[in-house]
Formats: sequence, C-alpha cells, structure tokens
Amino acid sequence: MKHLLEQQSSASAKNYYFQVRGTKLELPVSIIKGKESGPTVLITAGIHGSEYPGIEAAKRLIQEIDPDRLVGNLLIFPCINQRAFFERAAFINPADGKNLNRCFPGNPTGTESERLAYALETEIFYLADFYLDFHSGDLSEQLESFVFVPGFFGEDSVMQKARQAANYLNLPFGVASQSRTGAYNHASIIGVPSLLIERGGYGERCAKDIAGFVDDAKRIMTHLGMLEHSLLKKKELKLLTQICYFDSTLTGLWTPACKIGNVVKKGQLLGVTEDFFGNILGEYTAEQDGQILYQVTSLPIVSGEVLIAYGY
Repeated sequence: MKHLLEQQSSASAKNYYFQVRGTKLELPVSIIKGKESGPTVLITAGIHGSEYPGIEAAKRLIQEIDPDRLVGNLLIFPCINQRAFFERAAFINPADGKNLNRCFPGNPTGTESERLAYALETEIFYLADFYLDFHSGDLSEQLESFVFVPGFFGEDSVMQKARQAANYLNLPFGVASQSRTGAYNHASIIGVPSLLIERGGYGERCAKDIAGFVDDAKRIMTHLGMLEHSLLKKKELKLLTQICYFDSTLTGLWTPACKIGNVVKKGQLLGVTEDFFGNILGEYTAEQDGQILYQVTSLPIVSGEVLIAYGY
C-alpha cells in the first residue's frame, strides 16, 4: 500500500483492491492525494459488516473529496469486513465466528479475522497521521451518537491529539475507552491518534447519520489543515470516563426498560428476560448512575451477548 501512495501523482484519486496476505480477501480502498503534501488520514468503515451508515458515508467521501482542494492524503476503506457484509452477519465474521474488532493486534498465521487485523496493523495503520473508524449499532442495536476517544493506553501526546480533534466534532459527548483492543485503540497504542465514531444502527441507512459521518471526516481534516473551512468551531467535548457493559446471563426473550440517551440511576431497572410463557427469568438493574449509550432491542437474546452499555 505504501508504494501505491508514493507512486500516485498529486491531485489525483484512484481506487484499488488491497490483498490481505494469507486470505482471498481483496478490500476496496480509495487513495485521494492532494495538490500539496500534508497529513495522511485513514478512514475505515464496515469493521462490523452490517453497520451500514459508515459504509455509505465512506463511499460518499470517495465521491465528494476534490483532490485539487485537498492538502495531504486520504485513504478510505469503505468496507473492511467483506464476508460479514455480504452475508449480512451481525458482530462477527462468518469465516471464523470472531469479532474482528476484538482480534487486534492480529496474527499472520491465524484465522481470517486475525490475519485481517494483522494486515491492517502492519501495512495500513503506520501510513496514517490520524485515523477515523466509523461504527454504528449493529442489526439488533439501538445507539446514541457519540465518539470513543483513547482513554488510558498509549503515549499521552498521541491521546491528547485525538482528544483535541474530538472537540471539533458535532457530537453530544465522548467516551474515554478502557480497552486495549479494537482497531482504533490499537492504532493509538502504536502511535496513531485515532477516534471511533458511532452513529446510527438497526441496519438502517438514515440520511442524517450518513451526513453526520461525512461532516465528522471533513471537520477532522479541516482541523488538520487539509481542507478550508472558515466556520469550524471548537467546543469542549463532554467526556464520560467510565463505561459499564451488561452481558446477558440468560437465553430468552429480552425487553429493555430504557431508551438510548436516558440517564439512569443506580438500582434502576434496565430490562427483563422472560421465557416463552411470560415468566420472568431475570432482571437487570444499573450498578451506577449513567447515560445509556447503546442496547440490544431484538426480542431474542442468548447468554453471553452484550445487552446494554452505559457511561458515567
């Protein structure tokens, strides 16, 4: 990939397919090279193949960004998890049953997801000066729009660059990630300022979510001096520093008691699992005060699946 970027002429846009070593995967990628040298921004979408708004937004950015008005380089991978996308699979890669975003840093001799994660780390992440990863609620997930920022792992200077950039996004709040894994977290750990932006869900392609992602990317590029935008304003992003995940301990019929964005109190009911006869199998209550970030809304739930997450 590096040689393609170096060989491509200035003020040009070209589309390629990136071969993932040890697999049959060929990932579409667009390289948009500006009229002048400058930062390189990497954008990925579709790490979870059924999170559609980010995929649509990446496709739109490929069409909208004018190389003659760009300083620096833009690398856009509109759909990373190809197999999950075409098989309409939620959360996992059907090739190996793994959640790609839990496979970093990857393994060059591992399963398809592990090899894909390894290729992204070793061949793609190092090309970037900044990385944006687009996500949504999956097919069964309802989600509030927000941004994950690197929280606790990586060089302070790298995390600060990401947090400063997040202040230019038009989002209600951010969440400081506690995780070491995930594409954007791993990129941050190896020295690339990175953000994971969440918009939309339910397998829908709402226009406002797609437009929101496009605006996010343009705001970050403007902040980095890659685009001209006289109206860009900075605000101090509200940051939630902790996140609580509830995994289902039961298999049954799930009914959430809250809506995304709701502020809940410690001890408040979050949802109920029942059997097919309407008997209550279990209830879930909040362990802390917090704000609902995302939750599963589909009726079936299997033990071990994530039910709900809230930040505080």
